[in-house]
Amino acid sequence: MPSMTASNECIVGTRRCHRLKALLAAGAALWGAQAATAQDSAAGDAADTPVGQRAVHVLATDWGMTLKSDGTGFYNDLARFVIQKADMGANYEVQPYRRAKARFFREPASCLYPSNLNVLSDGQEIETREGLIESDAIIRVRVFMFSPPGTTPPAKMEDINDRIVAYALGSSLPQFLKGTHADFIAVTDEVAKAQMLLSGRVDLMSAAMPDLKFVMDKLGTHVPPFNPDFPLNDTYIGVVCHDTPANRAFIGRLNDVIGATSQDGSLAAFLTGQDLDASVYLPRAISARN
Repeated sequence: MPSMTASNECIVGTRRCHRLKALLAAGAALWGAQAATAQDSAAGDAADTPVGQRAVHVLATDWGMTLKSDGTGFYNDLARFVIQKADMGANYEVQPYRRAKARFFREPASCLYPSNLNVLSDGQEIETREGLIESDAIIRVRVFMFSPPGTTPPAKMEDINDRIVAYALGSSLPQFLKGTHADFIAVTDEVAKAQMLLSGRVDLMSAAMPDLKFVMDKLGTHVPPFNPDFPLNDTYIGVVCHDTPANRAFIGRLNDVIGATSQDGSLAAFLTGQDLDASVYLPRAISARN
């Protein structure tokens, strides 16, 4: 079960304590059901059809509506536009989030999308970058702290103190907020996480942009308040691979595609077609800072 304990002990009898205990109990029940399902899935891993002679195997992490195992969602569309132009074909496989991560770390010839080495390192999922390579940036991603509609979002770390914060299971958010006194609730689905904020079950929510924009579109509402001058993380998304000759060749082809689509304006047009501001989310928006 993921850690969902409070970073501060709540005061018994207070409203905040009751809210937190109720959330933790609900989370524990949900995780128990999911763990049973995951256990069944893991038992079937050995019987999975092997990748066989495929030169490159990209595992994509399904955790919500922006990247689903049925092939829908923004990040699947982005993969079809950029990654599969690098001759991926059937090697692109969407799996449940934790299962995809586990398979990536135990399959020494695989790749992981969407990710980068900084994300894996910040989340303490890797101790060293040795033996791993990554592609150029495909899209810029920024993580913010969101507050309920009609409220003022945090502008500094101190504003997060004594709040109940929902975040994505597997996210490195607790590392980013290590010095704060907040209670963290890990959530396994991005739509459910947004609904927790909108319904007042949590005080704050961390989320990535542009991901949250698509979630709020689905829920038929606007992106909740956030402070654009207070990003928790500003990074890029690409593909991480184990360092093999085949993966090096693939990363080289992928980088060529990323460069070409950035130069000819087609990547900007793709983002604009998704109702995103290309000047914010194009890879060069973050590369220019480095």
